[in-house]
Amino acid sequence: MDEFHTGIRKALPTDAEDFAALVLMSAPSLFPTIYGEGVADVMQHLFCRHSNLFSFEHTYFAEHGGRKAGMVLGYDWQVKGRENWQTGSLLFEKMRGTFRRKLPLLMKFENVIGVVKDREYYISNIAVYPEYRSAGIGTRLIFVAEDEAKESGAERVALDVEVENTGASRLYKRLGYTVASESTVRLRGGQPFSFYRMCKEL
Repeated sequence: MDEFHTGIRKALPTDAEDFAALVLMSAPSLFPTIYGEGVADVMQHLFCRHSNLFSFEHTYFAEHGGRKAGMVLGYDWQVKGRENWQTGSLLFEKMRGTFRRKLPLLMKFENVIGVVKDREYYISNIAVYPEYRSAGIGTRLIFVAEDEAKESGAERVALDVEVENTGASRLYKRLGYTVASESTVRLRGGQPFSFYRMCKEL
C-alpha cells in the first residue's frame, strides 16, 4: 500500500461510527471496563458534541482510497483544563444510573491515565483498521498530532499505552518517545491494568 495516497483530514460528526469502532480498537479491554457495555454509544454521543475531550473537534482521520483507515484523538493542556468538566457532564447525561456506579472506577483511572501537565499535549487514542496497518498510517497520524502540539505551544507530547501492547510501544520508541513512568490500576475481582506513560520533547 502506498502511504502517499493516504490523506489526513479533520474529523466530522458524521465520522461517529468509525470513531467509536477505532477508539474501542485502541483500548479493547479498558474502555468497556470503564464505560460499560454501551461504550460504543457513549463514544458516538460524545464525539458528536462540541467542547469535550472525545469530540470530533480534537480528532483527525486518515483516509486511503476514499475509505477511512485510522484516527488519532489528542488535545493540549489548555483544552484538558477547559473541557474536563463538560466531558463528565456529557458522560452523566448519556450513562445516567450507570455513571453513578462507574464513577469510583472513572476517578481511579483519571488519576493514572489522561493526566495532562502544563505545556503538554496528550495523545488520547490512536488506531488503524487492521487492513491498513504496516503502511505508515499510524506514524503519519502521530506526526499530525505532534504538529498540532507545536502549534498549541506545547513543549512535549505524552501518551499512555498498556504495558502489554508491545507493538504500539515499539512504534512510539522508534518515533522518539521514552518511558517516563509505569502505573497500575488494580480492580477488585478483576484484572489489573498497567500503563507506560511515554513522552517526547518537542
